Amino acid sequence: MEDAFDPIAGIASERDATRGFIDLLQREQRTLQQADISALISLTNEKAHRMQQLAQMADARKRWLVTFGHTSGRSGIECVLPDYPAASEVWKDLLQLAEMAVQLNKINGILIDQRLRYNQQALAVLQAATPQNSGLYGSDGQPQAFSGGRQLGEG
Repeated sequence: MEDAFDPIAGIASERDATRGFIDLLQREQRTLQQADISALISLTNEKAHRMQQLAQMADARKRWLVTFGHTSGRSGIECVLPDYPAASEVWKDLLQLAEMAVQLNKINGILIDQRLRYNQQALAVLQAATPQNSGLYGSDGQPQAFSGGRQLGEG
């Protein structure tokens, strides 16, 4: 049989972890709005770790529901909640927090897309302003002689 799952403690832990995830998404959003985005790497790693934790918590809840003959989805937990009234309010909180996390993640995705478009446009401008043989570097990374424009001493 599965490890004992306490629905009150389990759902409360999932709710608390979701609050922590929302905090992380808000930090990610603030970072995306700043010029220096160097903190994104560590935030991304932390985000992946927290998502994995949330998935494990949800899996434990789903396994518990299936063990008692319920579906693993939302309808399954809502069938069981009348037997655990203390968990009912916590479940409602969890659903609201999950929706908030979804919305924050969407906003962050939009911010990432905007930043990417800006960077692509800036790169295109720089590439267009630089002649192909500008005396900088070739495709192999080696310096290339300047072959256009005027040479020193030309009038």
